[in-house]
Amino acid sequence: MKKSFTCYLIFVMFFLCGHAQPVLVFHTIQTDSAGKLIPWYNADPGTSYDHDLQLIWNFWKNVPTNLGTKFYMTDHTYSPTLAANMVGGDQFAMALSSWSLYYQYTGDTSLIENMAYIANTYLANSLSGSGSAWPNLPFPCNASNQSLPVYDGDFLLGAGYTQPDKAGSFGNELVVLFKITGDSAYLTAAINIANTLANKVSPGDSTNSPYPFKVNAQTGALPSLLPGANFTGNVVPTLLLFESLSAMGIGNVVQYDSAYNTIKAWVQRYPQHNNNWGCFFEDIFGPSNTETNAVTMARYILNHPTWDSTYKQDARAILDWTFATFADTAWNQYGATAIFEQTADLKPGGSHTSRYASTELIYSERTGDTSRVAEAIRELNWATYLVDTTGQCRFSPSENSVWYTDGYGDYVRHYIRAMGAYPQIAPASANHLLQTSSVVTYISYQPLEIDYNVYDTASYETLRLTSKPLWVSVDGVQVAEQSNLNTQAWTWTAYNTGGALRLRHTNGHTVKISWTPESVSTITANEMNLDVYPNPTNNSITLSYALTYNQQVEITICNVNAQQVKAINTSAQSSMNTRQVNVSDLAPGIYFIKLATEEGTGLKKLIVTEK
Repeated sequence: MKKSFTCYLIFVMFFLCGHAQPVLVFHTIQTDSAGKLIPWYNADPGTSYDHDLQLIWNFWKNVPTNLGTKFYMTDHTYSPTLAANMVGGDQFAMALSSWSLYYQYTGDTSLIENMAYIANTYLANSLSGSGSAWPNLPFPCNASNQSLPVYDGDFLLGAGYTQPDKAGSFGNELVVLFKITGDSAYLTAAINIANTLANKVSPGDSTNSPYPFKVNAQTGALPSLLPGANFTGNVVPTLLLFESLSAMGIGNVVQYDSAYNTIKAWVQRYPQHNNNWGCFFEDIFGPSNTETNAVTMARYILNHPTWDSTYKQDARAILDWTFATFADTAWNQYGATAIFEQTADLKPGGSHTSRYASTELIYSERTGDTSRVAEAIRELNWATYLVDTTGQCRFSPSENSVWYTDGYGDYVRHYIRAMGAYPQIAPASANHLLQTSSVVTYISYQPLEIDYNVYDTASYETLRLTSKPLWVSVDGVQVAEQSNLNTQAWTWTAYNTGGALRLRHTNGHTVKISWTPESVSTITANEMNLDVYPNPTNNSITLSYALTYNQQVEITICNVNAQQVKAINTSAQSSMNTRQVNVSDLAPGIYFIKLATEEGTGLKKLIVTEK
């Protein structure tokens, strides 16, 4: 990557006005009393990280358009006067990955709108034909016409070539987007991608990966490249795709499980032993060993204890190799070590440094080993200096390029993952959901309450809160505060300001965290037997629900911004009740129906489709 721009800065640090004022890219270096690197914006990491993420998102959503589409749909780097320079291989999947995490962190529904815009544009203009040797896979690049969002080939090899590993990445993010929106088109596309990848997997060996790095989608021909240039260890997104669909029981589950096991066996036999993680970047013509593939695998292993009985040691070995191979010691005097991108392009990158740092913090969370926490935080601090006050985020101090991959899609997610693993570095001045083992489908941050839904009935969440709440409920039933999470419960870890709430729930989707006393008893939506049908719809719905005695019922419908769009007051006349509600006047989108009674509340998601 990063070969198309050669405009390098002639310095990383310089002196101003005859006084020593070291500057790292955009900002004068700031240090603590011990001379160690702190973020440029504020000495408090959480305040600074949050500030940078806001700058980055504001920049992204205000990027100009080119021939009717956003610059990042046709170009891989930002310039206020230049567009149409082809997109990067994983550009769209990375953006979807970061924005889904940033949505749970902020509750800003414009992130979901942007995800849908990216996915819809890409799906409509990128897929290989159903009769191709590698069917239904997205091409990674607008190779034939750099001005149009029509994707038909590879950055270097041109029309016809695709990258199977990037298809797996996009397929995995489509599953996440389906879980958030309920749009079955995303799930169908993900299943088609998974079917091709499951059918094409091979056992691999020391010189051949389970999938070629690049292949002609139409003919199946492999490109004539240097030895090792068609080898990639970027298999984690494909593992996640197979794993997610299998857990949902959707698609060719038996074939997905078999392909998963084939890839896992290859990783354990080869890259884990020889640390040949192979290519990732689309614009490198030749073999290269990449930090991205290695550290992404380390994070996956840490999040999957069933990977092996030695999973902690396995992840540690990958991280140690990464540090030994890619460490940039230029900033060691400040206690920070940046991370190079790859062996074929030894530049320190903000995305790679923050990826490595966040995975070190995940390692600490999983093992209790805190020996590398302080340096990991300084690595995150280092990467903040690549963000300008305008929201432009450079890839590296040694290159004057603002990449939509490295500075946005492959940057934001690492900070949120870092905060999820180590909530002490999340901002203390606001409430944020930092981490979940599921997917957040809806979240609303209110002054005295947080309401959110997750896709799975069983999951773990970590939140940084300004103060300890009074109670937590799942599907309307209060969950007990405990000292551990061995059962459904929540724990509280106090910090100097606020603290971290960790929640384990085993049988519900809807979570409420509240700072106000609960004055009525609650029952779950399941106990109410609350149901909404048909769903999706574009006309009317029927609500059915059960109550233990006759009482008043308030029905409200809210949009994803928690704004009420419809309210109905009625009464229950029997134990089983139905009520029709006209929703034909609502704009297409996601809504939430809340049923409030004397006994408690129930909540259901409603999808209104196009008329």
